[in-house]
Amino acid sequence: MLIGHWQANLESLSPRADFHALPLPDRLIPAARDLVAAHGVHAVYAANALADPDGDFLALMVGDLLQGLCWFGSRGNLVIVAGEDVPAAAAAAAIQAARIPWRIAMGPGPLVDALVPHLASRPLLHRDQAWYAVRPRDADPGAAGHEVRLAQRGDREALMSATLQLNESDLHIDPRRVDRRWLRDSVLARIAEGSTHVIGPVGGVQAKLDVGSRGPGGCVIEGVFTMPAWRGRGLAAGLVATVAAQREEPIVCLHVGVGNAPARAAYARAGMAERGRCRLLLLG
Repeated sequence: MLIGHWQANLESLSPRADFHALPLPDRLIPAARDLVAAHGVHAVYAANALADPDGDFLALMVGDLLQGLCWFGSRGNLVIVAGEDVPAAAAAAAIQAARIPWRIAMGPGPLVDALVPHLASRPLLHRDQAWYAVRPRDADPGAAGHEVRLAQRGDREALMSATLQLNESDLHIDPRRVDRRWLRDSVLARIAEGSTHVIGPVGGVQAKLDVGSRGPGGCVIEGVFTMPAWRGRGLAAGLVATVAAQREEPIVCLHVGVGNAPARAAYARAGMAERGRCRLLLLG
Protein backbone atom coordinates (compact mmCIF):
# COMPACT_ATOMS: atom_id res chain seq x y z
CA MET A 1 0.00 0.00 0.00
CA LEU A 2 2.83 2.37 0.79
CA ILE A 3 6.00 3.46 -0.88
CA GLY A 4 9.10 3.00 1.25
CA HIS A 5 11.59 5.55 -0.06
CA TRP A 6 11.02 7.84 2.93
CA GLN A 7 11.52 5.17 5.64
CA ALA A 8 15.12 6.28 6.16
CA ASN A 9 14.06 9.88 6.73
CA LEU A 10 11.68 8.82 9.50
CA GLU A 11 14.26 6.59 11.15
CA SER A 12 16.68 9.52 11.33
CA LEU A 13 14.37 11.49 13.63
CA SER A 14 15.54 11.80 17.22
CA PRO A 15 13.10 9.91 19.45
CA ARG A 16 10.82 12.04 21.61
CA ALA A 17 9.72 10.11 24.68
CA ASP A 18 7.77 7.10 23.41
CA PHE A 19 6.51 8.76 20.22
CA HIS A 20 7.64 7.58 16.79
CA ALA A 21 6.31 7.53 13.24
CA LEU A 22 6.51 4.95 10.48
CA PRO A 23 4.87 4.09 7.17
CA LEU A 24 1.63 2.30 8.01
CA PRO A 25 2.36 -1.46 7.99
CA ASP A 26 -0.29 -3.97 6.94
CA ARG A 27 -0.51 -5.32 10.49
CA LEU A 28 -1.79 -1.95 11.73
CA ILE A 29 -4.48 -1.46 9.08
CA PRO A 30 -7.25 -2.88 11.33
CA ALA A 31 -6.19 -0.50 14.09
CA ALA A 32 -6.11 2.36 11.58
CA ARG A 33 -9.68 1.58 10.54
CA ASP A 34 -10.77 1.59 14.19
CA LEU A 35 -8.98 4.90 14.75
CA VAL A 36 -10.65 6.71 11.85
CA ALA A 37 -14.05 5.25 12.73
CA ALA A 38 -13.69 6.67 16.24
CA HIS A 39 -13.03 10.15 14.83
CA GLY A 40 -16.19 10.22 12.69
CA VAL A 41 -16.55 12.87 9.98
CA HIS A 42 -13.16 14.37 10.83
CA ALA A 43 -11.55 11.25 9.36
CA VAL A 44 -13.84 10.53 6.41
CA TYR A 45 -11.12 11.17 3.80
CA ALA A 46 -8.72 8.75 5.52
CA ALA A 47 -11.45 6.17 6.12
CA ASN A 48 -12.34 6.10 2.44
CA ALA A 49 -8.69 5.95 1.38
CA LEU A 50 -8.11 2.95 3.64
CA ALA A 51 -11.05 1.16 2.02
CA ASP A 52 -9.95 2.00 -1.54
CA PRO A 53 -6.17 2.52 -1.28
CA ASP A 54 -5.04 5.92 -2.47
CA GLY A 55 -1.93 7.83 -1.53
CA ASP A 56 0.33 7.14 1.44
CA PHE A 57 -0.23 6.69 5.16
CA LEU A 58 2.04 7.64 8.04
CA ALA A 59 1.35 5.97 11.38
CA LEU A 60 1.82 8.10 14.49
CA MET A 61 2.74 5.77 17.34
CA VAL A 62 2.86 6.28 21.09
CA GLY A 63 4.64 3.25 22.41
CA ASP A 64 3.13 0.24 20.67
CA LEU A 65 -0.23 1.92 20.11
CA LEU A 66 -1.43 3.65 16.97
CA GLN A 67 -2.58 7.06 18.18
CA GLY A 68 -2.64 9.01 14.94
CA LEU A 69 -2.69 8.70 11.19
CA CYS A 70 -1.61 10.99 8.37
CA TRP A 71 -3.05 10.46 4.91
CA PHE A 72 -1.23 11.98 1.95
CA GLY A 73 -3.74 11.93 -0.92
CA SER A 74 -2.86 11.79 -4.60
CA ARG A 75 -4.38 15.27 -5.13
CA GLY A 76 -2.10 16.95 -2.60
CA ASN A 77 -4.31 16.59 0.47
CA LEU A 78 -2.81 15.92 3.89
CA VAL A 79 -5.36 14.80 6.46
CA ILE A 80 -4.21 14.29 10.05
CA VAL A 81 -6.28 12.18 12.44
CA ALA A 82 -4.90 12.08 15.97
CA GLY A 83 -5.73 12.19 19.64
CA GLU A 84 -4.26 14.39 22.35
CA ASP A 85 -1.51 11.88 23.16
CA VAL A 86 0.30 12.65 19.91
CA PRO A 87 2.95 15.39 20.47
CA ALA A 88 2.32 18.10 17.89
CA ALA A 89 5.90 19.21 17.29
CA ALA A 90 7.21 15.66 16.92
CA ALA A 91 4.37 14.72 14.56
CA ALA A 92 5.04 17.81 12.41
CA ALA A 93 8.73 16.87 12.25
CA ALA A 94 7.78 13.35 11.15
CA ILE A 95 5.54 14.75 8.40
CA GLN A 96 8.38 16.97 7.22
CA ALA A 97 10.83 14.05 7.26
CA ALA A 98 8.47 11.92 5.18
CA ARG A 99 9.01 14.31 2.23
CA ILE A 100 5.62 13.52 0.71
CA PRO A 101 4.34 16.54 -1.27
CA TRP A 102 1.14 18.16 -0.01
CA ARG A 103 -0.61 21.42 -0.67
CA ILE A 104 -3.48 21.55 1.80
CA ALA A 105 -3.49 20.13 5.33
CA MET A 106 -6.42 19.52 7.67
CA GLY A 107 -6.49 18.18 11.20
CA PRO A 108 -6.37 19.06 14.90
CA GLY A 109 -5.34 22.65 15.52
CA PRO A 110 -2.10 22.04 17.45
CA LEU A 111 -0.82 19.52 14.89
CA VAL A 112 -1.62 21.69 11.87
CA ASP A 113 -0.18 24.77 13.58
CA ALA A 114 3.04 22.86 14.26
CA LEU A 115 3.54 22.46 10.51
CA VAL A 116 3.87 26.22 9.95
CA PRO A 117 7.51 26.57 11.14
CA HIS A 118 8.50 23.93 8.59
CA LEU A 119 7.08 25.86 5.62
CA ALA A 120 9.35 27.56 3.12
CA SER A 121 7.02 30.55 2.82
CA ARG A 122 3.96 32.09 4.42
CA PRO A 123 0.81 29.97 3.91
CA LEU A 124 -1.91 31.24 1.66
CA LEU A 125 -4.57 30.31 4.20
CA HIS A 126 -4.51 29.24 7.86
CA ARG A 127 -7.91 29.12 9.52
CA ASP A 128 -10.53 27.09 11.38
CA GLN A 129 -13.01 24.96 9.45
CA ALA A 130 -16.40 23.71 10.63
CA TRP A 131 -17.49 20.19 9.68
CA TYR A 132 -21.19 19.77 8.79
CA ALA A 133 -22.90 16.43 8.25
CA VAL A 134 -26.29 14.85 7.66
CA ARG A 135 -27.60 11.35 7.11
CA PRO A 136 -29.21 11.05 3.66
CA ARG A 137 -32.63 10.28 5.14
CA ASP A 138 -32.49 13.46 7.23
CA ALA A 139 -31.66 15.84 4.38
CA ASP A 140 -34.42 18.22 3.30
CA PRO A 141 -34.57 18.24 -0.52
CA GLY A 142 -37.90 20.07 -0.39
CA ALA A 143 -35.88 23.27 -0.12
CA ALA A 144 -34.60 22.92 -3.69
CA GLY A 145 -37.46 24.38 -5.70
CA HIS A 146 -35.36 23.87 -8.84
CA GLU A 147 -34.34 20.86 -10.86
CA VAL A 148 -30.96 19.42 -9.93
CA ARG A 149 -29.06 17.70 -12.75
CA LEU A 150 -25.65 16.31 -13.58
CA ALA A 151 -23.34 18.76 -15.32
CA GLN A 152 -22.76 18.40 -19.05
CA ARG A 153 -19.89 19.39 -21.33
CA GLY A 154 -21.84 22.49 -22.33
CA ASP A 155 -21.47 23.68 -18.73
CA ARG A 156 -17.68 23.69 -18.92
CA GLU A 157 -17.11 27.44 -19.22
CA ALA A 158 -19.63 28.27 -16.52
CA LEU A 159 -18.08 25.71 -14.16
CA MET A 160 -14.59 27.01 -14.82
CA SER A 161 -15.78 30.52 -14.00
CA ALA A 162 -17.49 29.30 -10.83
CA THR A 163 -14.34 27.51 -9.69
CA LEU A 164 -12.17 30.58 -10.25
CA GLN A 165 -14.62 32.79 -8.34
CA LEU A 166 -14.89 30.29 -5.48
CA ASN A 167 -11.12 29.91 -5.19
CA GLU A 168 -10.67 33.67 -5.16
CA SER A 169 -13.38 34.44 -2.61
CA ASP A 170 -12.86 31.50 -0.27
CA LEU A 171 -9.20 30.51 -0.66
CA HIS A 172 -7.71 33.85 -1.78
CA ILE A 173 -6.25 32.28 -4.92
CA ASP A 174 -5.62 34.86 -7.63
CA PRO A 175 -7.38 33.64 -10.82
CA ARG A 176 -4.38 34.76 -12.84
CA ARG A 177 -2.27 32.10 -11.10
CA VAL A 178 -4.55 29.21 -12.08
CA ASP A 179 -3.47 27.07 -15.04
CA ARG A 180 -6.48 27.20 -17.37
CA ARG A 181 -5.60 23.94 -19.10
CA TRP A 182 -5.43 22.13 -15.76
CA LEU A 183 -8.70 23.73 -14.68
CA ARG A 184 -10.45 22.76 -17.92
CA ASP A 185 -9.24 19.18 -17.68
CA SER A 186 -10.28 18.97 -14.03
CA VAL A 187 -13.79 20.28 -14.78
CA LEU A 188 -14.21 17.90 -17.74
CA ALA A 189 -12.99 14.95 -15.65
CA ARG A 190 -15.60 15.64 -12.99
CA ILE A 191 -18.29 15.98 -15.64
CA ALA A 192 -17.24 12.66 -17.20
CA GLU A 193 -17.38 10.82 -13.88
CA GLY A 194 -20.73 12.34 -12.97
CA SER A 195 -19.55 14.02 -9.78
CA THR A 196 -20.65 17.61 -10.53
CA HIS A 197 -24.29 18.53 -9.84
CA VAL A 198 -25.83 21.81 -10.90
CA ILE A 199 -28.97 23.93 -10.98
CA GLY A 200 -29.72 25.91 -14.13
CA PRO A 201 -29.88 25.35 -17.89
CA VAL A 202 -26.95 23.92 -19.84
CA GLY A 203 -24.37 26.68 -20.16
CA GLY A 204 -26.24 28.84 -17.65
CA VAL A 205 -25.27 27.24 -14.35
CA GLN A 206 -26.78 29.03 -11.36
CA ALA A 207 -25.32 26.86 -8.57
CA LYS A 208 -22.97 23.88 -8.47
CA LEU A 209 -21.27 21.38 -6.19
CA ASP A 210 -18.91 18.44 -6.56
CA VAL A 211 -19.06 15.05 -4.90
CA GLY A 212 -15.53 14.31 -3.71
CA SER A 213 -14.31 11.49 -1.51
CA ARG A 214 -16.84 8.71 -1.10
CA GLY A 215 -16.81 5.29 0.51
CA PRO A 216 -17.69 3.49 3.75
CA GLY A 217 -16.58 6.48 5.79
CA GLY A 218 -19.12 8.72 4.07
CA CYS A 219 -19.43 11.16 1.18
CA VAL A 220 -17.74 14.56 1.10
CA ILE A 221 -19.37 17.43 -0.79
CA GLU A 222 -16.94 20.01 -2.16
CA GLY A 223 -16.92 23.21 -4.20
CA VAL A 224 -20.40 24.49 -3.36
CA PHE A 225 -20.93 27.78 -5.19
CA THR A 226 -23.83 29.98 -6.26
CA MET A 227 -23.29 32.45 -9.08
CA PRO A 228 -23.52 36.04 -7.72
CA ALA A 229 -26.63 36.93 -9.75
CA TRP A 230 -28.54 33.99 -8.24
CA ARG A 231 -27.72 34.38 -4.57
CA GLY A 232 -30.34 34.82 -1.90
CA ARG A 233 -32.77 32.31 -3.46
CA GLY A 234 -31.86 29.22 -1.45
CA LEU A 235 -30.15 27.46 -4.34
CA ALA A 236 -27.14 26.24 -2.36
CA ALA A 237 -29.29 24.80 0.43
CA GLY A 238 -31.57 23.05 -2.04
CA LEU A 239 -28.70 21.70 -4.12
CA VAL A 240 -26.82 20.33 -1.10
CA ALA A 241 -29.96 18.79 0.38
CA THR A 242 -31.04 17.18 -2.89
CA VAL A 243 -27.65 15.61 -3.55
CA ALA A 244 -27.30 14.48 0.08
CA ALA A 245 -30.71 12.81 0.02
CA GLN A 246 -29.71 10.79 -3.06
CA ARG A 247 -26.45 9.40 -1.65
CA GLU A 248 -26.07 5.81 -0.49
CA GLU A 249 -23.21 6.44 1.95
CA PRO A 250 -24.03 6.41 5.69
CA ILE A 251 -23.35 10.11 6.07
CA VAL A 252 -22.81 13.15 3.85
CA CYS A 253 -20.49 15.87 5.07
CA LEU A 254 -18.56 18.98 4.08
CA HIS A 255 -16.29 21.53 5.71
CA VAL A 256 -16.46 25.30 5.50
CA GLY A 257 -14.60 28.27 6.97
CA VAL A 258 -16.07 29.15 10.36
CA GLY A 259 -16.38 32.79 9.27
CA ASN A 260 -18.53 31.98 6.23
CA ALA A 261 -21.89 32.72 7.83
CA PRO A 262 -24.03 32.61 4.64
CA ALA A 263 -22.72 29.18 3.65
CA ARG A 264 -23.13 27.79 7.16
CA ALA A 265 -26.73 29.03 7.25
CA ALA A 266 -27.39 27.35 3.90
CA TYR A 267 -26.04 24.03 5.13
CA ALA A 268 -28.19 24.25 8.24
CA ARG A 269 -31.26 24.83 6.06
CA ALA A 270 -30.30 21.72 4.09
CA GLY A 271 -30.63 19.69 7.29
CA MET A 272 -26.94 19.55 8.16
CA ALA A 273 -25.55 20.07 11.65
CA GLU A 274 -22.09 21.10 12.77
CA ARG A 275 -20.10 18.09 13.94
CA GLY A 276 -16.89 19.73 15.05
CA ARG A 277 -13.96 21.82 13.87
CA CYS A 278 -10.48 21.42 12.51
CA ARG A 279 -7.65 23.62 11.28
CA LEU A 280 -6.88 24.14 7.60
CA LEU A 281 -3.52 25.13 6.12
CA LEU A 282 -3.17 25.98 2.42
CA LEU A 283 0.24 26.46 0.83
CA GLY A 284 0.84 29.23 -1.65
